[in-house]
Amino acid sequence: MIITAQLALGPDSTLDAVESAVRGLEAAGVAAVCLLDAADTGAASPFESTTLCGRLASTTSEIGLVAANSALYGFPYHLARRLATVDHFSDGRSGWLLRTGTAASEQSAYDWRSTRGRTAELHRAAEYAEIALELWNSWEDGAQYPDKVTGDYKDDSRIHAIDYRSLAFRVEGPLDVPPSPQRRPVLFAEVGTAEEAGYLAPAVDVALVPDAALAEAAREADPTTLVLLVLPVDIPAAEASRRRTEAAAAGVALECSTDTADAAAALAAALGATRAPGGTLAAALGLAETLTHGGRAA
Repeated sequence: MIITAQLALGPDSTLDAVESAVRGLEAAGVAAVCLLDAADTGAASPFESTTLCGRLASTTSEIGLVAANSALYGFPYHLARRLATVDHFSDGRSGWLLRTGTAASEQSAYDWRSTRGRTAELHRAAEYAEIALELWNSWEDGAQYPDKVTGDYKDDSRIHAIDYRSLAFRVEGPLDVPPSPQRRPVLFAEVGTAEEAGYLAPAVDVALVPDAALAEAAREADPTTLVLLVLPVDIPAAEASRRRTEAAAAGVALECSTDTADAAAALAAALGATRAPGGTLAAALGLAETLTHGGRAA
């Protein structure tokens, strides 16, 4: 069974505790850990999820490292650069949890906030993801070729601007980071309503849902999206298995903190957590053959 973890970081989440928690989840066969920082939980945390993933890349070897980043605030170009860098650090184990809600502290730090309601926010988030995907695709296969004689390392004729224009964004591109081992991060999103399923499921690779109804809504929006059922960590293995079967989900995503990560690892092991071989996060989730990168297999 595919099992991931949603690791919430809090005021008491020390680096040692986080590293220990993630290593324990890795040993239990968990495919990926999504790091939820203060912008997700609203609780003070000493870490930002993307830079923490960079650190964890050096202390883990198999588990996928998924950074939660807003698809409402900030710039897609900057996010694409950061996550491509994490993919290099981790040898292809990076992921992006598209955050479409936010804590008040993050919201107050930005001028933009939709006045047209949730639909406008979801449309913006889908555009944000589309831009990031186009940026990761701005280098053709074979565009990078280090040449010690000439000092060149790239073929500029195979690197392209994306020239993206919309009401919300104008992004020229191309990305200034060479293609990473996985070519792009695996995209995750939490789906809490039918409207979110309609906008987010087609934009991501993995939909995290709370119940069977939304699992079905995500599959209807995009049958190729991998659907995982979000479950609490304090649930018996038999009940977790029953709920997953009822939702017809491919696996489960266990909610935990550094204090409950050991319980999450034990539950994952009891459920028979497995990572498909291949080294990358896409491979661990069984997506290596279907994950696309701008129309090409990653």
